[in-house]
Amino acid sequence: MKRSGVGFGVLLLVVLARAGHAQGADSTAKVASAPDSAILTPAIIDQGRKIFHGQGNCYACHGDKLEGGPVAPSLRGQTWRHIDGSYDAIIHRVDEGMPGTAMVAHPGGISEAQVLMVATYIYAVSHGVTKP
Repeated sequence: MKRSGVGFGVLLLVVLARAGHAQGADSTAKVASAPDSAILTPAIIDQGRKIFHGQGNCYACHGDKLEGGPVAPSLRGQTWRHIDGSYDAIIHRVDEGMPGTAMVAHPGGISEAQVLMVATYIYAVSHGVTKP
């Protein structure tokens, strides 16, 4: 019972954060370089890790330790091949995919809330907040 309460709390924070990002987005807005501190928590990072290595199936291309491979680039550094490594850029890539590649939108059929959790995990690993 306690575990589901934590999961609901994490989900609520993620949904609220997503709403905040969407409301603040316009053509003149700066790209958020980091997630809000309410999102960058051990619980959300851990949920993102579980999705990355589970339902999202992200590890299949990006590797168990986000090291990349022949199909997809490493997600370990702060700058990447196709995006700048900012939190919003990571969200956008997981949300929209990468046309012409194996990177599909919402890999594994993950929800909008799960997109944010995965993005938080990837951001945390790539910026040295946590280990893969």
